[in-house]
Amino acid sequence: MSTTKTPTAVQKRAQNRKALAPFALHNLKEKLPLVLSRDPNLPPSPKPRYRSAYRYPGLEDLNQDTLETFSPFEIGVRLFDYSSLELLLAAHVYRASAKGQVPFHPVSMYLLSLYRRERNLSRHEVLRILRHPEDGQTLRYCTGFANEFPSESGLRHFEGQLGPELQMEINALQLHALYRAGLLPVKPDAEENTQATLSFDGMLHDARSRMRCSSVKAGCYEPAPRPCLAKEKGKRGCACDEDKCADSCQHATPRDPEARFIVYTGNNKRAKTSPNTPVEKGKQDSRVSRMVYGYYSYAGQLLDDELATYWTLPAAFGAATCGDPALFPDNFAYLQTRFSWLQVGEVLADAGACEQTCLDAIWDAGALRMVDICAHQTDDDPDIRLARGYDEHGHLLCPFGYLLHSNGYDYERRRAKWRCVKRCQHDPNRAVPQCDYLQAKYKHGYTDTVGRTHADGSVRLAREIPYGSPAWKERFGRRNCAESRNSILERLGLKRMPVHGLTACHVTVLQGDFVANQNTLVRLIREATALS
Repeated sequence: MSTTKTPTAVQKRAQNRKALAPFALHNLKEKLPLVLSRDPNLPPSPKPRYRSAYRYPGLEDLNQDTLETFSPFEIGVRLFDYSSLELLLAAHVYRASAKGQVPFHPVSMYLLSLYRRERNLSRHEVLRILRHPEDGQTLRYCTGFANEFPSESGLRHFEGQLGPELQMEINALQLHALYRAGLLPVKPDAEENTQATLSFDGMLHDARSRMRCSSVKAGCYEPAPRPCLAKEKGKRGCACDEDKCADSCQHATPRDPEARFIVYTGNNKRAKTSPNTPVEKGKQDSRVSRMVYGYYSYAGQLLDDELATYWTLPAAFGAATCGDPALFPDNFAYLQTRFSWLQVGEVLADAGACEQTCLDAIWDAGALRMVDICAHQTDDDPDIRLARGYDEHGHLLCPFGYLLHSNGYDYERRRAKWRCVKRCQHDPNRAVPQCDYLQAKYKHGYTDTVGRTHADGSVRLAREIPYGSPAWKERFGRRNCAESRNSILERLGLKRMPVHGLTACHVTVLQGDFVANQNTLVRLIREATALS
């Protein structure tokens, strides 16, 4: 057995100093600060003045020594100039009114919210730090607060105004700034359009509300009388004949009405939906590892092979029972529309995305469908496999049942080529069939191709790169570097959501991805500067 260990991501980057060099602080400073672009059509702020004054703190105190002593948040506010977010945030969170107190600068409040998310702090804790004469000095400097500070209810109100669309736009602006600086694997000054590799993966999040009934559905939040799904399944359920059941069932969770219960099996290759597909009673097996009442986030990652890292794109979000086919198509279309520079070359995803809606969206984008396969009961029947012309892995079969060999992929015609190379002549266990393609004029024997679909019109197992081949394993194995998003969000306190409701949870997860991208940038700068 080989004792050679696979190098870590840090070691891979250290071995590829040329790719890491642009992130060295002395090389990057001429591109700093990274400015988030401003929409020229935004109206002026509805508030003429604020009780705080955000100012970009500058780069003067950022050097090789302070890179190690500053926190990622302190470095991030020096890398990015958030001034342009003022009008965008003000348009969503403030409105013109002469009543009430003068508000705080929206960027000050937003950075305070990001700091809270990065440290996984409660509002009470972050405001205590902000007000502390010594501990809060750095935080006040970074965010622009001086002598007046927001209340806990004020911070809660501000965060409540941050909708998913607004946070997705801020995440997109972050990626645009990285792209313009040439820090993404897609370069703005490249001679040809760089083909990007996207990897999609999902994460289950427990709702903040504790589950009271595993059968809860939308109808449980309708006025009584209402049918009880739990009773229909033979469970105790609720008669909903009490006063506290008038508006919604007492066993529902009104603060998380979109949360749903699923059983996560940890395996989706035998299903035609996401790994978070509910398992029917009596069909659970040893793979059952987690029961979740909550939500599901589904995000694409832009892979950077040279740096063994990734950048998280704005994520889709839904109830825990939402499968990948319900979230992928719209999110993928949004990414293509929002990022005009994102020319997708291949899409990596697990078997949850092995549905026609997902596979067709990838095909229409002109990308390779590097999607893990899902099984179907017909795959176990050899007669059906022979009749349709391909096996359980999507590999083509000749009319006599022999497996064809892959002969490459034609990128112009978008066809995968297969040939038999007359292998039946070398099978000692079977008689050589009477096949016209064994004649000398057919040099490669029987040949066939796969395009968008197989010959029977099915796309489930149609792939450009043969599933399970060395080329497939090499390409698909790159998903490993992008599957750490779950652990990153867990470290940020987002395995169980700290807020109620699907909308607030979506915003919070998007903020977690924003913080993760910023921390990735800081990590690369630290490594590159140390090696320079």
